[in-house]
Amino acid sequence: MPKLWLINQYANTPDLPGHTRQYEVAAGLVGFGWQVEVFSSDFNLSQREYRRLRFPRIWSVERLAGIRWIWLWVSPYRRNNWKRHLNMLSFCLHLSFHLLPSALWGRLVGKGPDLILASSPQLPAAFTCLWIARIMGLPFVLEVRDLWPQVLIDQGGKSPTNPIVLILGWMERQLYCRASLVVVLAKGAESFVRLRGAQQTVWLPNGPDLHLFSQRPLPPDRSVFTVVYAGAHGAANALDNVLAAARLLQQRGVEIRFRLIGDGPEKQSLIKRAVDLDTVTFENPVSKAEIPDLLAESDAVLLSLSNVSLFRYGVSPNKLYDAYALGRPVITTVAGAINQEVEEYGLGVTATPGDPQALAEAIERLSKTPREERLAMANKAIHLAQTIYSRQRINTQYDACLREVLLK
Repeated sequence: MPKLWLINQYANTPDLPGHTRQYEVAAGLVGFGWQVEVFSSDFNLSQREYRRLRFPRIWSVERLAGIRWIWLWVSPYRRNNWKRHLNMLSFCLHLSFHLLPSALWGRLVGKGPDLILASSPQLPAAFTCLWIARIMGLPFVLEVRDLWPQVLIDQGGKSPTNPIVLILGWMERQLYCRASLVVVLAKGAESFVRLRGAQQTVWLPNGPDLHLFSQRPLPPDRSVFTVVYAGAHGAANALDNVLAAARLLQQRGVEIRFRLIGDGPEKQSLIKRAVDLDTVTFENPVSKAEIPDLLAESDAVLLSLSNVSLFRYGVSPNKLYDAYALGRPVITTVAGAINQEVEEYGLGVTATPGDPQALAEAIERLSKTPREERLAMANKAIHLAQTIYSRQRINTQYDACLREVLLK
């Protein structure tokens, strides 16, 4: 029975808000006969609070779905300032102190891991895991969720010669060149990582667990068309553009209700900007287990991102694929691959990012689309979720890829 260490600072279990990809992959691999240990931070990214640990405890172990889950203490932060850097550094340090002795002892007694898999965007943590793997003579697999440090340049406005960008860029190249396999979540990222040294790559996107996200009938036609956004409230999500579109629709007297669910550094500012909007409500983040019922209450699901060149090819948005599986028309403002997919397969409506007028018109157009056409959109989305994006399909591929790495 092969043993895997899976590391992602921001990994969550289904009872917590935030992405659960590592939990779903780990549980799937357990089903294929793997022993899996997951290492993550106890400081929840969505809620900015500790969930399991209370001082002086700095780590704890939980067993669920056959996974041994290790929660590690990190320093807290609220906004993207120097405290966030300290947060990432503290995870790397705690990871080193925990993993290296465990790996050495496991090697000595024959109970260590056979393979280490680290998932970005936390490049320093992945880099730490790479060198632990090399010290122990173990194969290392890198999963690329976000393309750091490119996102700092395209979204954050940092110069390519910024010292932090240069350090992270060096780490990135080391990871790509030395990994036995690089897993990318966004199809367009595969050529990106190959140009920077990755030899073996595979596309394994985000996707819905079809046992959790099963088809739900569209709500009956009603006087108010409900749009749900569930996700982060950060600068990258461009929810100010959504508020501007909501204001235009309200001024026109179009009956559209917006439910914005989640948290993030921009949320309080957004709430202040929306004081004059009767059609917009802000709600607290919820656990992954609650998401299906929440999205099922919508007439359409919204995916909003800012106009960043990286997002044209480098994103794999969970909530989009969750909406596909449930059978909801989608509204997307992501130039490039995401908007193209929605348009090509007829899954909903799209708008240019940063254009509230275009977004308002797209939402109004969808709200006035006959039910039969919206049902057709829903059915096409369900088919795409089942044939390309399902978690079950991705886990089967993951198992095959990791076993191939072990054989080399």
